[in-house]
Amino acid sequence: MRGGPISAPGLTGAVARISLILWTFGHGLTVLIGGLKGRGYLVQFLVEIPLWALSLAAVAILYLVWRGLEAHGVMGRWPLLGLACLAAGAALSVIDLIYYDWLATLFLPRWHDWAHAFGPRAGNNFALYSWTFCLNATLFWALGVDEKAKRQERITTEAKLAAQEARIEALRFQLNPHFLLNTLNAVASLAAMNRNVEAEAMTMKLADFLHGSLATDAKAPIPLANELAIIESYLDIEAVRFGDRLRVEIDCPNHLLDASVPSFILQPLVENAVKYAVAPSRSGAMIRIIVRGAEGFLLISVIDTGSDGTTAPSGGTGVGLRNIRARLATLYGPDARLDIIAEQAGFTATLRMPLRMAPPLPA
Repeated sequence: MRGGPISAPGLTGAVARISLILWTFGHGLTVLIGGLKGRGYLVQFLVEIPLWALSLAAVAILYLVWRGLEAHGVMGRWPLLGLACLAAGAALSVIDLIYYDWLATLFLPRWHDWAHAFGPRAGNNFALYSWTFCLNATLFWALGVDEKAKRQERITTEAKLAAQEARIEALRFQLNPHFLLNTLNAVASLAAMNRNVEAEAMTMKLADFLHGSLATDAKAPIPLANELAIIESYLDIEAVRFGDRLRVEIDCPNHLLDASVPSFILQPLVENAVKYAVAPSRSGAMIRIIVRGAEGFLLISVIDTGSDGTTAPSGGTGVGLRNIRARLATLYGPDARLDIIAEQAGFTATLRMPLRMAPPLPA
């Protein structure tokens, strides 16, 4: 990319504002000094207005010159810009001398001696105008650097957000095929055992589940009520396979149903409970989902009553658990975590994340 963000609308507006302040301050000092020397504050103010307007017009031309020199690089731009500032200072000095001489001759005879002191006034005018134009040009550069830094920061932030969203999307859609494969294997097993009615029911429930889960945005948080509805759809699928062996309890206070959670965050935990507690046991198992709020955090526990505390993947080495941890780290950083605890009979997986209320979903 070439040069700085000179043509940015934000920079142009900032240049106009800072130039207006600078030259208003400079000519305001002239009014103050003129008033203190007895030339009259109001008269000096009215006299300075045309010079103030000409100064701003010269700044506009100088800004165009600065933009035009953008392609010359630092070594080429600054010497030429310095010459332009000196030329503008000389031009305004000449105009100032002629203007005051004309006023003193025709309208303000008491200013005659001061206005006709061309030697001292010419030197002072040239120094002040040139210095102010150089200061204004330096502000062009400073504002350009600041705008460039802000633009780069915006680009970096947007890139990080895009990468974060892509990562969340990828993690989310690593989970769907994982679950889909398990469910299709279950359908195939039912069909192989000639349990065709159950296989058909599971297929229909799978279609309903996928319709609901894929309709959610992986990047956007959803109300906990919606996430629990997805889990209930999943458990309806597994209930076709396990029947009374799968027992479920969901304990969630009503005021937490609107809590914000990442979509599809609970399904891997519930799937692990089904896989490692319900499936191996002839008598089945109980799966409890308990939701609580504590000290600004949302706690969601998935507890199974598996009979063997050694059969589950301790520490979360499965694909689903790794993805949950990765999604929590991406979305919340160190403020969220997943804890897996092996009990004497069964496992407890607890999600901990900041407690935030989800915005209403569009109708």
